[in-house]
Amino acid sequence: MRRLALLAAAAAVALAGCSGGDPAPAPSPTGLNAGATCGLPAGARQTRFGDHGADLGGVILGSGRTGIVLAHQNGGDVCQWLPYAFELAGKGYRVLMFDFGGFGVSTRGELDTPQQVAAAATALRADGATSIVLIGASMGGTAVLAAAPTLTPAPVAVVALSAPVLFGADASTAAPKLTMPVLYAAGEFESSFADSARELYGLTPKTTTKELLIVPTDWHGVLLVSLGGPAATDTVRDKLAEFLKAHAPV
Repeated sequence: MRRLALLAAAAAVALAGCSGGDPAPAPSPTGLNAGATCGLPAGARQTRFGDHGADLGGVILGSGRTGIVLAHQNGGDVCQWLPYAFELAGKGYRVLMFDFGGFGVSTRGELDTPQQVAAAATALRADGATSIVLIGASMGGTAVLAAAPTLTPAPVAVVALSAPVLFGADASTAAPKLTMPVLYAAGEFESSFADSARELYGLTPKTTTKELLIVPTDWHGVLLVSLGGPAATDTVRDKLAEFLKAHAPV
């Protein structure tokens, strides 16, 4: 019950930071706005961005100067991230969740997943964020790692949860180029994802601030930061909170 109360409080703070009377955007080409299937609260702000035929839908929560892009895993959409996004917004971050092309309300277009992450970071800066953190789960984790070296200005930190080395993009070619703090996390028992985290951590330069967290669970991706899960998810949530506080304060 205490966890549910904390989540509700975080949501209330997030929505307070979002309210500004902005006009609702026109419906997306797919006929719906992002998050329509998971009952977004009125304070959530819709955004769309992208080019080369990709019309990407997203949702922004919060109004902080430090922005966080949340990139979902395969088969998901912005709804995967809602509880954690509320929590981050409640802590003072400006959070953008978005649907990758071909998922949710986003049209596929010609952008690859790292380019879509980069477009999301640009959209979040246009909304008022002055620094950017990239957080991705599974497919989204591979995408944020591949996108990070291409962004100008560079993100202040990157987090990859259960990221495979290869998923549309190749994180193994990006990891050696990472110069910003990066956190890799995975469950020891979630197939090969722990091995991928170890491999990518090893490929990241020794001169880069990097952390590797392998926890005893088979929970995957976004579930690693879920409320009410096994003790291992508390470990990931606590480590991620410390990581953000150290490298991306509000």
